Amino acid sequence: MKQLLATLLIVIPLLLGMDSAYAGNLSLIEKRLLELDRLNKDVVEKTGPLPENGSVSLEAKVGPGAADAKGDGINGRKIEFSKKSVVAIDQKTPFTVQISASRSQQQCFRVAAMLRRAGYPAFTGAIVLKDQGLWHRIFVGSFPSSEEAEKVRDSLQKDEIDDTLVRKMPYAIQVGQEGNLDSHKSLREKLLALQYMPYTSYVRDTENNAQKVRLLLGAFESKEECSTLLNTLRGKGIEARTVLR
Repeated sequence: MKQLLATLLIVIPLLLGMDSAYAGNLSLIEKRLLELDRLNKDVVEKTGPLPENGSVSLEAKVGPGAADAKGDGINGRKIEFSKKSVVAIDQKTPFTVQISASRSQQQCFRVAAMLRRAGYPAFTGAIVLKDQGLWHRIFVGSFPSSEEAEKVRDSLQKDEIDDTLVRKMPYAIQVGQEGNLDSHKSLREKLLALQYMPYTSYVRDTENNAQKVRLLLGAFESKEECSTLLNTLRGKGIEARTVLR
């Protein structure tokens, strides 16, 4: 559901270098999203009962002021490799739109949740930057090309969520094993309780061609950037590993 807002949002970017967290004025963004959240609720209340089958697409326009294999072996030993299912990524989606960053995990989680309610596939991730400490970042979407990411960036700007960046972030952290949406329910709830905002991506089991779901956290430019969040998750007893998005 989209809300097209006409009041002005002023965001002051704080650029912390090329590999920075990229911090906009998150408080102003949050204020705008609170207004957007209220508008969403108003529209839903006015639609009445939804149909049992199918879906409804709504758009509200708001005016100004609205609130295996075997080998020969090594040293004469024959080695047998057990057959293992290989999961292939249907399509790599390394591009994303970064909105902002904050030292406050709680604030980033709150803003990402409001972005989701506004119809944007937002998620969060944490990173330690040299000489700057721990930052929490907010992203929207995973895209195969920068052009597709730009379309969402344009949409955000129409909703007056400004000072966004399209970035190539090919790595993420996968939590748990590939499965289906139901199998991830308890893990997803655990991550949300820890104020992490996960997201899903689809992969294909090349052994039986079945589609599976991965639960991912964050977006990173390199494997090294994943280390802080990876170690934090493992320290909490959560199975985690670095993967390509």
